[in-house]
Amino acid sequence: MTNARFKRLTSAMNIMLKKISFFAILAIIISLTVPSCYYDNEQELYGTTTCDTTAVSYANDIVPILENNCYSCHDNGNFSISNAQFDNYNLLKTYATGGGLIGRTNDVSSPMPPAQLMDECNRNIIKAWVEAGAPNN
Repeated sequence: MTNARFKRLTSAMNIMLKKISFFAILAIIISLTVPSCYYDNEQELYGTTTCDTTAVSYANDIVPILENNCYSCHDNGNFSISNAQFDNYNLLKTYATGGGLIGRTNDVSSPMPPAQLMDECNRNIIKAWVEAGAPNN
């Protein structure tokens, strides 16, 4: 192979490598930007979840909500701090039927729990229970 032919061959290879590099970089850029434009709609992906408020039970529905959202401040050990005790059914019923429970769990300006309002389904379950007379069921 002559020196001139070798130079032409290496020149052609360099041009080919530059084109391949250009297209490789372009493919990487496209692959990184296209997925970022993808839009998921949670409702379309998972469907709608229903919030059953038809047969709300104190033991099965209300207590777990209170345990997860309220007991850290509203149990017997913290009663003096919060001025409302929720781990005692009779005290809770008095507070709930007096409007305190629905009012505080829906108060956007001073939400309960303090970090943020609990989810709407839990608030609707509490409301249904209170509107049913806060039964001990």
